[in-house]
Amino acid sequence: MTTQQLQTINGVAPSELRELVEAVSQDATQGQLAFQATTAWVDGTRSETHIKSFEWAGQSYTRDFTLTIDEPEELGGTNMGPNPQEVLLSALNACLLATFVALCSMQGIALEKVEITSNGKLDLRGFFQLDTTVPSGYQDLHWILTVKGNATAEQFQQVYEAALKASPNVWNLAQPVSIKSELQVER
Repeated sequence: MTTQQLQTINGVAPSELRELVEAVSQDATQGQLAFQATTAWVDGTRSETHIKSFEWAGQSYTRDFTLTIDEPEELGGTNMGPNPQEVLLSALNACLLATFVALCSMQGIALEKVEITSNGKLDLRGFFQLDTTVPSGYQDLHWILTVKGNATAEQFQQVYEAALKASPNVWNLAQPVSIKSELQVER
């Protein structure tokens, strides 16, 4: 008995991605995902976020990750981890990078390098509510995706444009997302 080894490119198995695309096109429930993160205060500005599971097509899958998030000492923290804004940029970068690599792989483009550097500017006058005309979040975001591989600049540009449309986190940051929040007070 022989086992067939999956063909991969850039560490991605395009056949598995195509099977997933086919499954989702045949049954919309196969495309339903739900993620959850629980963040607890530790001390000062430091918190720990725990990722324990995610749901896919109504089934739960175990995960086990902990992220320590803190502010730099200069902003009142203890510098024990990236701050929330750096985590947000990291999530944007990682999502766009994963989308770009997957799309390149599905087109047979071999990659040597993919790197994203992003930045955003905040104005603390908004955070401290000193000026109501200043937003409390990023006023703009900018990133540069640098790529090297066996495609032409035009091919990379087409994949990049498709990745911008497909990346969930690019969409999440560029579009209004419905937010439902509540406060629960324990006694």
